[in-house]
Amino acid sequence: MSETKNRNVSDTASGKKSMKWVFWLLAAKVLFILLLAGLTIWIIYAVRAANMDGNQANHFERVLGAGYSNDGKTLWLGTEKKLLFYKKGVWHAEKLKDDEHATAFLPINSGFIQQNMDRSLHWKTLNQERLISNSVKRDHRVLAVGYATGRLYNLRQSGSSQILLFSDDGGKKWKDKSLDHIVGTVQAIAAAPKNKQLLSIGTTNGLYVSEDNGVHFQHYLKGYSVTCVSYGFSKQTSLLAGTTGKETELYQILPDQKKTINLDMGTVESDNLIQIAQNPVKFGEAAMLTKHGDIYLTENSGQNWTILAKKGRALNGR
Repeated sequence: MSETKNRNVSDTASGKKSMKWVFWLLAAKVLFILLLAGLTIWIIYAVRAANMDGNQANHFERVLGAGYSNDGKTLWLGTEKKLLFYKKGVWHAEKLKDDEHATAFLPINSGFIQQNMDRSLHWKTLNQERLISNSVKRDHRVLAVGYATGRLYNLRQSGSSQILLFSDDGGKKWKDKSLDHIVGTVQAIAAAPKNKQLLSIGTTNGLYVSEDNGVHFQHYLKGYSVTCVSYGFSKQTSLLAGTTGKETELYQILPDQKKTINLDMGTVESDNLIQIAQNPVKFGEAAMLTKHGDIYLTENSGQNWTILAKKGRALNGR
């Protein structure tokens, strides 16, 4: 009897001890789950905060110019207050130095030409190191530059004719000539990167392409409103031109073959193309910028497209 009683007491104590272990084990599990949940929430909050900061830094409004670095590895955009760079699938932004009020950016092989509200032009590297500065007293309604030649172009209206002005000394001295048979309002002008004789003008009545510095023009895309145009860097003369109307369309122009190719850009039907930047090293790579802040990249001459920005917000990743 005494033995049975002792055994019962022992079993009861052992049961109580087991219950304590179960309780503490359960409590430890609950505490671990709470800590894990707290850590997860903190990580999510930190990542979101970092992304918000990054998105805010890489948010842009009106793009004033775009281009590629001379090694083809970096796409850049210039806005009124900052520069944005896209490299290896990642965007980053830098403020413009000297608190200058930029009105336009033109891509060149050493970086870019920045035009300010006071009509001054500044040759800079992509690190914003100033190379040359010059004040050019001209109407800069339309302006272009040869990527490698450095030749500056300006157009102004004179009655029913367009007057082409061009300079080979950074805008100190200008030559001019009258351009006849250019019909429509000028909306874009592009200079070939390496050949001073090649010039194209986009108007509300098509694209005019010259191979003799504006003496004669071939007329492409008749009746189309050409909003942007850009020369490629291949040996064969090739242009990309964006048009607007009932639909937004992108065309490749091959003047030597007198050929026009419609490239499929159905994703931007509700927007207008305003700028085109072509890669100087990777032929077939180009970035398209739209009026409402979308950026599309192709690496195979328009067969496929990657979205780099939507409504002025840069997107990382490819």
